[in-house]
Amino acid sequence: MDREIQASFLLLIRKAIQEHRNLLIRFRSGKQMVILGKEQLFLQSGCSLEELVAATPASTLVRKLSDSSEAVTLTRQKGRELSELQWMLAYEISAGRMLFDARDTDIFTLNRWPNFTRLPHSDNCLRMAALLGRRATSVALVAKMLKVPLSQVRQFYVAAREAGYTEALRSAEVIDLQPAIQQRSLISSLLMKLKRA
Repeated sequence: MDREIQASFLLLIRKAIQEHRNLLIRFRSGKQMVILGKEQLFLQSGCSLEELVAATPASTLVRKLSDSSEAVTLTRQKGRELSELQWMLAYEISAGRMLFDARDTDIFTLNRWPNFTRLPHSDNCLRMAALLGRRATSVALVAKMLKVPLSQVRQFYVAAREAGYTEALRSAEVIDLQPAIQQRSLISSLLMKLKRA
């Protein structure tokens, strides 16, 4: 399935959050999910992750819910954080590729530690979270520093970014700093020799 179609469910969640909407989503299977955009909670009834990833606009029926509806009240009482759903969907849909406008040169830091007991992850996600909790780094540099496949870093970044666990600083151009460092040390040594003369 086309990743853009798969990502449409993530875009629906983003819109619900931005517009503070309560949504009831019914799937072709008859199962359903409630999303509270303002409180950022969700409650699903029997929906598997595979079913959510496969959801398309054609296979779902979306309806707005009023604040006073029974489904909204139940979701407020028993719902889970919407960021968890965003992580799960983005992690699965990404499969090691970037989504939306994400790039390997994006510099970011982790502003919240993911709850790995509830979220899909690889063993390397713990190492990435530890590094990114201490310092801002680009996607490409994380892969290089930790000797982790770039696809795993992309998957982690996409999921963390969609869940709101990251703080993006800027996007850097990929440059090779090694020649600049070598040139600077050569100039420094020449200046030191001139001072001694």
